Amino acid sequence: MRGRRYRFATVAIVERTGGNTSPSPHRIVERRTEYRILGGLMGTSALGGLGQLIGLTGTALLIEELLGSKTFIGTGNFAMMAGTALGASLLTRRLGKNRRRPTLIGGYLIGAIGGVVIGLAARWQWYPLVLVGLAMFGFGNTASQQSRFAAADVVPDARRGRAMSIVVWASTIGVVFGPKLWGPSGRLMAHFGIPELGGAYIVGGGVYVLAAVTCWLVIRPDPREISRAVRAEASVLPKVDVRACLRRPSLQLALLTLVIGQIVMVAVMSVTSVHLHDHGYSADAIGTVISGHVLGMYAPSPVSGWLIDRIGRIPVLVGGCVVLIAGSMLSALSQPGNHALMIVALFVLGVGWNANFVAGSTLVTDSALPEERPRIQAISDSATFLASGSASLLAGFALQWSSYSAMGVSSACIAALCGVLTLAYGPALRRTAT
Repeated sequence: MRGRRYRFATVAIVERTGGNTSPSPHRIVERRTEYRILGGLMGTSALGGLGQLIGLTGTALLIEELLGSKTFIGTGNFAMMAGTALGASLLTRRLGKNRRRPTLIGGYLIGAIGGVVIGLAARWQWYPLVLVGLAMFGFGNTASQQSRFAAADVVPDARRGRAMSIVVWASTIGVVFGPKLWGPSGRLMAHFGIPELGGAYIVGGGVYVLAAVTCWLVIRPDPREISRAVRAEASVLPKVDVRACLRRPSLQLALLTLVIGQIVMVAVMSVTSVHLHDHGYSADAIGTVISGHVLGMYAPSPVSGWLIDRIGRIPVLVGGCVVLIAGSMLSALSQPGNHALMIVALFVLGVGWNANFVAGSTLVTDSALPEERPRIQAISDSATFLASGSASLLAGFALQWSSYSAMGVSSACIAALCGVLTLAYGPALRRTAT
């Protein structure tokens, strides 16, 4: 392979027939190579989360400033999540059909360009161009989200949940500090004539460039090449029968829980900044609340991954739904003047989303054969983030027509539906397993 040194170790398997031993085509990656690649994925995930949240925190406020109305504040997050969904489909099918690195690098670089577009469009007060830039910026989130699936390629199947969870957990570093850097980043770019709300995206795009460079330097060999060696996959992936895959109960449940969990979380989170801004919160105070939320979204990931491998996917999904209900109801009951309770409510909401997201992502990977995973994982992310964008869009209308408390109660009801569906799928999954 062009002189590169790939660190794999051959595993010898004893054939039970005749007592002969013969080498198996299956290999395992050396631990130091595994740790290096997982470390690189954790680093890019942290940078990706940082870049995204530096800009994302003020999206609703940017749209409100451009249009002078709350009614369409959800269009910004919708454009970004639609870009994330589009990126999951285009990048994996074009750049990364048989490899992971092109998907990651390409996604971060397109996201960086999108950040510049948003900043310039904000300066020119050009709303349609802001939406275009937000869609491009969403490609960076595609790359960040695809990192967890790359981690699953590198490790044996028995450690899949934990590998995915530590990459999600690494995002904690970025997503917690991102909202806190939103205000300073915007003020920095204001010195260059870029409005604060748009300028933060340029800084976020610069962080995406760092993530792309890290991928290029560290993620070697490509995780898909490791997976093909570990699992003896074909070098060129066959055509995937998506309809047949979607008939599997486990995949149906995984997609349902990912989509519903995303809707519940986004419906509340996407309008929180506007809700707090209307009640006199400063940019820094809003950043503190959002930081608490994203801390809950990512920090519990190692615990979620350990529980998934220990007690199973279904119990963790049900537990996540229960916590989502609690977080949604706390949000509904919280008064804006009670800063501590707002932080707790959004933190609990994030914890519920984390359990749902890590367990659902693991179940997606479980439900597909190795050669099917890139396509099915891309479909999963596309569905999840289209749902996320739709929830953001509808949340803006809902906040205009009802109240923040009503949205919290509605989200709790949707989370309860997710729990019921998860329990209803239990018998079908047990039959499939046997």
